Amino acid sequence: MAINQETEIEKSLYTLLKEFGLLESEINLYLISIKLGPATIASIAKNLGIPRPNVYKAILGLEKHGLAKFSEKKRYARTFVVEPPTVVLELLRKKRGIMDDLDRMLVGAMPNLLANYHQGETPTKIKVLQGKEQYVNAFFSILDEEGEETQFFGSAKDFVKFISWDEEYRWMAKRESRGIFVKSLLLPSEEAEFLHKTDIEHLREIRILQGMSPFVTAFQLYANKSLIWQPAAPIAVLIEDEYIVTMLRSIFEKLWEAAKLNV
Repeated sequence: MAINQETEIEKSLYTLLKEFGLLESEINLYLISIKLGPATIASIAKNLGIPRPNVYKAILGLEKHGLAKFSEKKRYARTFVVEPPTVVLELLRKKRGIMDDLDRMLVGAMPNLLANYHQGETPTKIKVLQGKEQYVNAFFSILDEEGEETQFFGSAKDFVKFISWDEEYRWMAKRESRGIFVKSLLLPSEEAEFLHKTDIEHLREIRILQGMSPFVTAFQLYANKSLIWQPAAPIAVLIEDEYIVTMLRSIFEKLWEAAKLNV
């Protein structure tokens, strides 16, 4: 095997072991043991350039992770050997599977957790998101935190023009698969009219608000947060404050009722 290829393989294995939660000393022990095969503590200590007590500590760490064992010989003649890299991969896949299950469970529970969360006197959190990637990521994060309904108010024309119809349709599909309803209060535009025609198909209600001076921005409400979209810059301002969200919801509902009268 070429030296460069061997180095790359070692780097990959190092990354896997790091992700598995091993300490630096444990990783070094594992990597050197693969090359040495069954070896005595004295031999391992010499190759690693560390005292024997430190080797024993690293061995204990590997044993806890199920990656090492001693031979069954008498104590004075025992050699140490690590499990093959296939075991590392198997254990890591199992760990990732558990983490994926926890992630799905937490995402599913997030709307209820946030519904029961009361900010009280804790400080308002404000975050400025810049660029299209952060903009789109914030848009999709809404679906992880809201379980029932989100409200959008502003210019559909400028919002969709910035994120693209592809991203809008992707978001719609994900929202619908999770059963999340959206109320959209939109300024007049061809995009707004187009979206309005397919309300029933896409788990939403759109109302078009007449008589306002045009603007390019929008805000969206979900859970205990509000996102203010500014596609011209582009930036998005994420505000986590239940009092501000309550105020914006009140404004939204008033304008929502006003738009109904225009139908």
